Amino acid sequence: MTAFYFAVPMKQIRIPLKQTILSLLIASTVLSSCHKENIVVPEEACSEQTENPTGRSYENGEIVPVSYSKKNCGILPLSTRNYWVYQDSVFNDGVFVKVKMDTLQFSKTYQSVTDQLIWWETNINIGLPDLLYANDSAIFLAEYRLFATDPIRDAKKEYGLFPGDSVKYFTSFEDNAALGRSVKMQENVHTPAGQFGDCLLFEKKAPFSRKDQVYLKPGLGVVKYISERAPMGMPVLKIQQISTLVSFHIE
Repeated sequence: MTAFYFAVPMKQIRIPLKQTILSLLIASTVLSSCHKENIVVPEEACSEQTENPTGRSYENGEIVPVSYSKKNCGILPLSTRNYWVYQDSVFNDGVFVKVKMDTLQFSKTYQSVTDQLIWWETNINIGLPDLLYANDSAIFLAEYRLFATDPIRDAKKEYGLFPGDSVKYFTSFEDNAALGRSVKMQENVHTPAGQFGDCLLFEKKAPFSRKDQVYLKPGLGVVKYISERAPMGMPVLKIQQISTLVSFHIE
């Protein structure tokens, strides 16, 4: 590189020393900032999930805590770095009580040692199973078998994609049997986080007992959740919780 030199009389150079140092520092900072902005960090690939564990059973000690840092692709994007913020309207048997904010995170992960699947633990009630596995088309739960002598978890499909516009089926809550209904939404679901199209409504209803409605955007998560319960001694369902998505962070 060719260097150029200019002869300048010394008497014309009257830049104070402090100003010169400050200019050099500013130039250095600007160059450093530009360099950082041009660094491209490769996006981490997510791990596709395709297993269907329906019908499998896990004995005591076969689902163990594990440290898991990968991202899982599927109907529900799962990563310990993802989070969803909800605005919860809380009711007491249909009577409005308060509004609070909740954040859904999957900070605890487990592995079923017999098939090496990763199970994710939910930290708030948003209509999802407490312990779930999600593949490319469904969400599964691992619930304890009733009346079993030893703790046994049975894997069952909780929510999933389906042919046609709607489908009805038998399902269950932890405490009683329920009727299930899945519907492909024709209209957008409006939330503070935005408008979401192509959502699925999953509804479980135990007559005179309880009803849950989960509005799910595949590939994003739950955008709205409505919970109804019948007060003690009353066969009429009353609103208990309405949660709507406010914001989310998905990597």
